[in-house]
Amino acid sequence: MKIKKAKLTKGGTIEATYIDEDGNEITLKGKNTVHVDLKARLAALIPYFAELTEQKEADRYDWVNPDSETNLDLLRRLDVSGVSLGGDDNCPIATLTGRRTLMSSKVLNLNTPPTDLNADDSGWPRADDFRFAIDAFFYEVKEYITGRKWAIKQIEFDFENEEDPFANAGIPEDVTDITEADNAKTQAEQVA
Repeated sequence: MKIKKAKLTKGGTIEATYIDEDGNEITLKGKNTVHVDLKARLAALIPYFAELTEQKEADRYDWVNPDSETNLDLLRRLDVSGVSLGGDDNCPIATLTGRRTLMSSKVLNLNTPPTDLNADDSGWPRADDFRFAIDAFFYEVKEYITGRKWAIKQIEFDFENEEDPFANAGIPEDVTDITEADNAKTQAEQVA
């Protein structure tokens, strides 16, 4: 399976276009909410998105300590929602789709310029790490599609139902009713 593009929808599902083993191009619109691992892989692309779109945060981002509290706070207004992969195997080109939340709470949609993923050709020092981050995201997308790795949904309980939910639970025959046991014990104490 070769994924060409994938994006996280507003509903928290995946839309992906991929080529299957037979060479068919398939577009999938998922109905299940993505797993937290997939969201984490998208979040890992945010620093590259900031740098490639020349956002002000890119200048202050600490690449040595990516999980620092300062970095997390610095990138809180940026978000990556999708990745498109073009070109060919010899010259892969990636484009990230994302958004910046402005101070007015309005959203500015942005795309990175097409970026060559070959470190030797691009001259970008982070090209290898960028390629690894994209591959990690596409791995999670493959798991969503083939491995059914989705978020666990909590089942709703119908508390309005007047039926006893435990009515058919079944009580083994060898269990004595508590009231019967108490009555037998009381009678035995009275006799003694």
